[in-house]
Amino acid sequence: MSDTASLSIRQPQRTGAWAESLMGLVQGLFWVEKFREAGVILCCFAVLITATANAAEQTNTENSDESSALDRRIEIERKTRYQSFVLTPHKPNYILPITYNDNPNNAAIDTSREGELDRYEVKFQFSVKFPIVENLFGEQGSLQFAYTNLSFWQAYNATVSYSFRETVHEPELFLIFQNDWTFLDLDNRLIQLGIVHQSNGRSAEQSRTWNRIYADFIFQRGDYYLSVKPWYHLKDTSAAKDDNPDIGSYLGHGEIRAAYAGGKHTVSIMLRNYIENSNYGAIEANWSFPMTRRVKWFVQYFNGYGESLIDYNARVNRLGIGIAFTDWL
Repeated sequence: MSDTASLSIRQPQRTGAWAESLMGLVQGLFWVEKFREAGVILCCFAVLITATANAAEQTNTENSDESSALDRRIEIERKTRYQSFVLTPHKPNYILPITYNDNPNNAAIDTSREGELDRYEVKFQFSVKFPIVENLFGEQGSLQFAYTNLSFWQAYNATVSYSFRETVHEPELFLIFQNDWTFLDLDNRLIQLGIVHQSNGRSAEQSRTWNRIYADFIFQRGDYYLSVKPWYHLKDTSAAKDDNPDIGSYLGHGEIRAAYAGGKHTVSIMLRNYIENSNYGAIEANWSFPMTRRVKWFVQYFNGYGESLIDYNARVNRLGIGIAFTDWL
């Protein structure tokens, strides 16, 4: 599904003090060797939070209360896409300091050397995009690049040296078009066509990677939204060994995401299934609601396969709570 509002970095009087304090705290992590990777990624979050200073607030005051969440998002992105120091979110950006998975996938690691995984861990996602070329076909069509980082951190597990259990890198190139046709009383607002690569940057037995082409059809009816996203797995026939030849059997041929963005709450549900075997699939439910003017409380539940690449063939049952800097809408 297309993604939340754009964010601009300025020097707001009210947020400057806490933003500088947050940056100082994150930078302090670099002095601790075992937290150095965490400092790098969390520093991105500090920049993202600071980036919310003025752009979103300024645009919200200019938009009519009658406009939809998708209209507001499109308008914000249009006004801020070429401003300096602007980060435009792609997928939701969030950090869940506490998540609980009742069945950690110890089979994916060498427990005799690394130790058992903790059921509690930190999960966070950082996702941004930017336009490359616009108005490819008259006044339509935008070519964009996006990058998403999804990380799982065993922050409370001393036996594994508080390590990052998994980090999934997801660069993506896509074309996006606005549309106006109707299907079953649903307005097809956007069509997105793209190619995406996912990998966890590991080697040998822990390496996971795959490539896909996809189409994403985004529909709207009032405050309700529907994303229908089929994809095709591009298998690497040139590689001597495929890291995960059966990944398509677990992640299927696409996903459907429904969302409600009305008032101050945003709720979304993602469903994914492998048609040939109904035992494989996944459900993800997200709920965000205001915490402050800049961030939201964020609750996420995931059950099924494919939450991360290292766990693509292991069922995960996870509940997490934290904060979201941006949501889908």
